[in-house]
Amino acid sequence: MAGETGPVEVSRSHSMVIAGLFALACWNVLHILVSIFTTFRRYRGLYFWSMLISTVGILLHTITSFLRYFALAPNFPMCVLICIGWYAMVTGQAVVLYSRLHLVTSYDRYSRWVLFMIFFNFCALHIPTTVLFLGINRGAHSLDKPFNIYERIQLAGFAVQETILSALYIWEALTTLRPILQIKGTQGQRVLMNLVAVNVIAVLLDASLLTTEYTNHFDVQTTYKPVVYSIKSLLEFTVLNSLLVIVRTDPSSIENVDQLNRDELHMELQWSGNRSNNATPSTVGPPRSGGIQKFPSRESHLELNGSWSSCNEQRDPV
Repeated sequence: MAGETGPVEVSRSHSMVIAGLFALACWNVLHILVSIFTTFRRYRGLYFWSMLISTVGILLHTITSFLRYFALAPNFPMCVLICIGWYAMVTGQAVVLYSRLHLVTSYDRYSRWVLFMIFFNFCALHIPTTVLFLGINRGAHSLDKPFNIYERIQLAGFAVQETILSALYIWEALTTLRPILQIKGTQGQRVLMNLVAVNVIAVLLDASLLTTEYTNHFDVQTTYKPVVYSIKSLLEFTVLNSLLVIVRTDPSSIENVDQLNRDELHMELQWSGNRSNNATPSTVGPPRSGGIQKFPSRESHLELNGSWSSCNEQRDPV
């Protein structure tokens, strides 16, 4: 078996590819960690902790898989740590998207269904796969075939989950959020395009990951997976922060915010330090022009009901 039950025996070129992918994942993780600790003013809130846990999970999964594949550490302890890192990496990233869902929609039922989906998939996909994986690495070879089958099922299940989340972001961005971002000018349109592009890229990356699994390349799939999740985390962290800035910035000044293009990861600190310059219900309500009368109520609703009252603004510094 190609790494399911212990170290892999591959050619030198194959080993170099595996090591290179692991190194790329670690580099992306370090980039994300630096961005997290230089962006957040206060280290608390669901978004901060889910982002931090998912990022550390990628690093843990990467390092332990590398040590296990090249027999640099005991096999079974590494398997346990691989599972822990896998939980944090996969479900942690889903919670990151859940924690920022209020930026694109104010419908509470969407959030409830997404949270239920994440919890259900954790129980139905993580736990059985873990039992089978640890079983075959303790010598229960009768579980080899069930593991190979369920490994494909869980990978497809998590791909469907992330596709649903990406589709929800794209749909809400192109319908309910688009009129608001149009008020913000070219910067708003750019953030909208970036949001759609990032979620399309996430779906394509999941498709490429499925391809490696269903072509019977378990060692490549487990090596490539941390790279996929690190790329998605890096892109989503950047675009979600940019979206937050756009939604919370006064439309009259958004055209002058050129910093958003160059350094989205620091932009949100401008409004968090001075709330008086932000878009509040008084700045978005009654419109000066009759051509945009249908928009302010939606933005006001997002500000008051969707964005912060449901996520407790005091606990979410970004």
